[in-house]
Amino acid sequence: MRKRLPPRIWVLLAKEARVAVVFRRGPSRQVELIKWNLDDDSFEEGQSFKGRIYERRCGLSPNGQYLIYFAATYKPPLQSWTAISKPPYFTALMLWPKGDGWNGGGYFTGKKEVHLDHPLRQIHLHANFKLRAGLFRIGSRAQWRGEDGPVWHETLRRAGWKVVDAGKWNQPDLSRAYFVTAKRPETWTRQHPSRAMRLVMEIHGIGQDQGAWYAVRYYVLSDADELINELGFVDWAEWDDKGHLLFAGEGCIYRQSCARTKFRSPQILVDLNDHKFKAVPPPPWALEVT
Repeated sequence: MRKRLPPRIWVLLAKEARVAVVFRRGPSRQVELIKWNLDDDSFEEGQSFKGRIYERRCGLSPNGQYLIYFAATYKPPLQSWTAISKPPYFTALMLWPKGDGWNGGGYFTGKKEVHLDHPLRQIHLHANFKLRAGLFRIGSRAQWRGEDGPVWHETLRRAGWKVVDAGKWNQPDLSRAYFVTAKRPETWTRQHPSRAMRLVMEIHGIGQDQGAWYAVRYYVLSDADELINELGFVDWAEWDDKGHLLFAGEGCIYRQSCARTKFRSPQILVDLNDHKFKAVPPPPWALEVT
């Protein structure tokens, strides 16, 4: 019997507002969308989706009002699609059918302008949304074939992350716990907003048999390369605009503050382990483009 795994958590922070969205995934084909107000650490539960949300191919508008996401059921009639919604609801305001697992999703380049990561031949607004054509502008589209990388890597760069090592990968091996493991991990860093330290993200494996798809280690180094905080293998980590360390793992979201280079004990902001799937209809405001 397989052990029960904690839900996987991914967070998108708005660039110009203290708002975030949380994707809580677990079981693997069920995803709950939650809106997080960072001013008071309140969490508003929204809709759940039965299927796959590719959270690393999603983006939040600068003010946190809109979400662009890539979803799939791999069943007719759509198979997969990119949509825009108002978090914490998945109900689409705009929807572009995709049909496969290559590319998909996008990110906001303005309040109502997006990079839609579809090749030109797959940019067709669904017929049910033709009357809304023009409410969101497509500023750019996919330039090469990929999976998570095109959107995820660009959103990392736009948030201030820098790749310092592209890594080196072993050959795929279906007999191992991970489909692909790193000989040398792909490594990114994100400087603290005001202190002489940086957050480091290392990708050690992709395609885990049980657990998170990516095996990612996070830790904090001083600018003199001294290890000052080890988070280990967690789901997600990032600095907030006030310089606090936010991270998620084992079904919980944490905040950790520091004085100079000494980190205090992490504070649990929310425990999402016991959340269940809920069929929630969208309120009227979630169906309006304002």
